[in-house]
Amino acid sequence: MTRPLTTSQRQAVEKTFRTALDALLAQRDADGIWRGRLSSSALSTSVSVLALSLAGETQHELLVTRGLRWLADNANDDGGFGDTPESPSNLATTLLAWCALTANKDSRLNLDAVTRNVERHICIRCGGLEPAAVHNEITRFYGSDRTFSAPILTICAIAGRLGPSPECWKHVPRLPFELAAVPRSFFRWLRLPVVSYAIPALIAIGMARHRNIKTSQGGDIRMALAGGRVLKVLSVMQPSNGGFLEATPLTAFVVSGLVASGLGRHKVTRAGVRFLASSARPDGSWPIDSD
Repeated sequence: MTRPLTTSQRQAVEKTFRTALDALLAQRDADGIWRGRLSSSALSTSVSVLALSLAGETQHELLVTRGLRWLADNANDDGGFGDTPESPSNLATTLLAWCALTANKDSRLNLDAVTRNVERHICIRCGGLEPAAVHNEITRFYGSDRTFSAPILTICAIAGRLGPSPECWKHVPRLPFELAAVPRSFFRWLRLPVVSYAIPALIAIGMARHRNIKTSQGGDIRMALAGGRVLKVLSVMQPSNGGFLEATPLTAFVVSGLVASGLGRHKVTRAGVRFLASSARPDGSWPIDSD
């Protein structure tokens, strides 16, 4: 049986409670809310660096350089990269970092050593750096779900890691971008190869592959009929700040895909670039997701 607290004990508990409560309330910002800080991410940093590089705007060169330096300083001991600096290496993030490091030849940075270590890690995971080896391991890992495999392999193709174009695009899974023009109420019946939140990536990446490879005699007709409509869908889905779901990786995939589709000046692309530039941290990294 628990003894009741004495008056002095109750007063001590009450004082401790008030002290803890005051300390907690003091952590709120000017808007009266508690704001956390998500981890920086090699995945987000890699795809943002590549997307801004592809956009080709001189005002973002410093962001690209800082991002590359952050990647070089945050590789794991095994040469790979994890989603955060505290995470174990995984193949997807390591491949994306490889693309960023090799697609940008910044003379102010010595990236040779870190790139060699990354390639050594990929060789261990895939059995080599050959396009078929990378493609086979990624598709084996993700299976029939193309939500991640298609964007990763698209970035590899854009960065020249899957060989010369247009042959490199044969290693990228085809995404039926034209289906995005169908009313969303029908999505659950379409058996899309990606999850619903990845529709922006399905559009941009699907268009990039289509624009860079001839898949069928009717391919150009598909683009003519569906291209304009799906771009309107993409515009409607994009928030005013330019970030799809306010997520750095998703937005960077969309920007990269649109640039590779010849749509670098499209309003969706420009808004996405602005979101990525505004999301960069002073240390050169990008967060794993938005607050």
